Amino acid sequence: MVEQEQEQLKLNRAWLLDFGRGLQAAVGIHEMSHVLLEAQLYEIPRAPHYCTEVLVFEGMILPVMDVISLIEQQHIVREGYDVIGIAVYQEATTGNLNYAAMHLATMPTPLFVDNRDACELPKYLDYWRPYTLSCFMNEGRAIPIIDFTQLFTPEDV
Repeated sequence: MVEQEQEQLKLNRAWLLDFGRGLQAAVGIHEMSHVLLEAQLYEIPRAPHYCTEVLVFEGMILPVMDVISLIEQQHIVREGYDVIGIAVYQEATTGNLNYAAMHLATMPTPLFVDNRDACELPKYLDYWRPYTLSCFMNEGRAIPIIDFTQLFTPEDV
């Protein structure tokens, strides 16, 4: 009986990402490639308000997304210490692996997600809906699991 319960209990490793201003989301453990504590960012004129910078990383020029600006639908001036997360995702149309960067308020936190913690995305987190695969409860708080392909690949491209 105990063996059956252990087989049904599936723990998945994930990263909890903190974007600041109370915005948190999770991604699968293999979806984060690197975390940079120092990075030279370059401003891009006339870029969308949520992606005004790029960085050069291992010979690639990566867009740097500001998720807070995306969610709040306006450019937010960031203050203080900033962490840059490098995400890896697979483009839906070609299947190619792509990399992109994002501003984080803190270092990603490793965690284990239990399938018993799954929940519906609450209405107050509806702004995550276009980018969300599912949702789970963590320490009494609903945490969306985001899909980097949806986040980094605009629909109109």
